[in-house]
Amino acid sequence: MDIFSITLTDIYHILLVMFRTGALLMTVPLFGHVSIPRILRVWIVLILGFIIYPSTVLSAVQPPPTIVHFTLAIGGEIAIGLLIGFAVIIVFSGVQFAGQLVGLQMGLAVANISDPLGSGQISIVSEFYYLLSLLILITINGHHFIIEALIKCFDLVPVGGAVFKPSLAEYYINLSSMVFVVAVKLAAPVIITLFIINAVLGIIARTVPQMNVFIVGFPLAIGVGLAMIGLTLPVFYTIIEKVFYGLRINITEIIMMLRG
Repeated sequence: MDIFSITLTDIYHILLVMFRTGALLMTVPLFGHVSIPRILRVWIVLILGFIIYPSTVLSAVQPPPTIVHFTLAIGGEIAIGLLIGFAVIIVFSGVQFAGQLVGLQMGLAVANISDPLGSGQISIVSEFYYLLSLLILITINGHHFIIEALIKCFDLVPVGGAVFKPSLAEYYINLSSMVFVVAVKLAAPVIITLFIINAVLGIIARTVPQMNVFIVGFPLAIGVGLAMIGLTLPVFYTIIEKVFYGLRINITEIIMMLRG
């Protein structure tokens, strides 16, 4: 692309590419995390946008005649990026939900820390699971796949040529169930073990009334919970790895449904 022969149509398409790229990267936890300086995130979007633009498939859509049509076009590109990024968020929401369940069962419900991503309070175990899943995503080159998915999205869904079908809403409703599936798979070993511990303590409380099971139970639940978290880390890695590989299929299906 000759920089001295850029037309109004080229500027229009470049803006649409930037908005779709920015919406996706700002949504994905790895690229859009608040710990990354805002100016750096903007530069990442600009650099990727200019790298991707020369190879993108452009639709025959011309610059809109009014600001309303221009706003709708930008909104459509932002929606595409958000839809793909939301599929990634669903996985991390399931991971955090698993941490909430484990932390609640261990008696750490009140031991929360500030969550910079959600601007609220989050369980310590949830934050640990969240950061661990981010490391696993980097380990299996998931960040490369996100960029590849962005490029593939431009190849299959031309700029300004997306079609939002009603079936897409139904697909996301079914995809949202992944939050509970991932949470149960990750939290099940720890929760089952702690349930057995609580059942044993209940039997002891009935047979030995003089024993204060509350004083014994709280530190025991925390100790056993931490031990089980450490022992089940290989299982955690295997589950998260399979979920992320399955996410590739989900994102591909979403892109195919956005095609006109």
